[in-house]
Amino acid sequence: MSTLSTANIESKAANTPPVIKDVNGTECGQFARAWVNFNGQTSTVNDHFNVASITDSGAGIQTVTFTTAMSNANYCVVTDCHSTQANRNQVSNLGGSSENDPSTTSFDVVTMGSTNNSMYDAVITYAVVFGG
Repeated sequence: MSTLSTANIESKAANTPPVIKDVNGTECGQFARAWVNFNGQTSTVNDHFNVASITDSGAGIQTVTFTTAMSNANYCVVTDCHSTQANRNQVSNLGGSSENDPSTTSFDVVTMGSTNNSMYDAVITYAVVFGG
């Protein structure tokens, strides 16, 4: 077994992440294109990669804007959230009927209580972006 130790891994194309391949040359993984941990009640970013800002777009709706745009809007976002409010089982998802569809520059995260489907701002929201 070998160990690769380097300070940087560089892609051959602009705005395209490096591809992880197995010994047969088959793609077997990709790096996250962006991730963020933020307070949905204050739109304060706690930590991030490739996220320029969080915008409060209404109760339970936050818009995440990328620092560097995605090459297309067909990326995958994995979200989760945490609330300290009583009787709030959290559900987080991308957009909905009144939110914007994901674009190359941003996406909306919606947080709501699963017990009554009311939208609310979660204390902590997490999102990770792959693809795009």
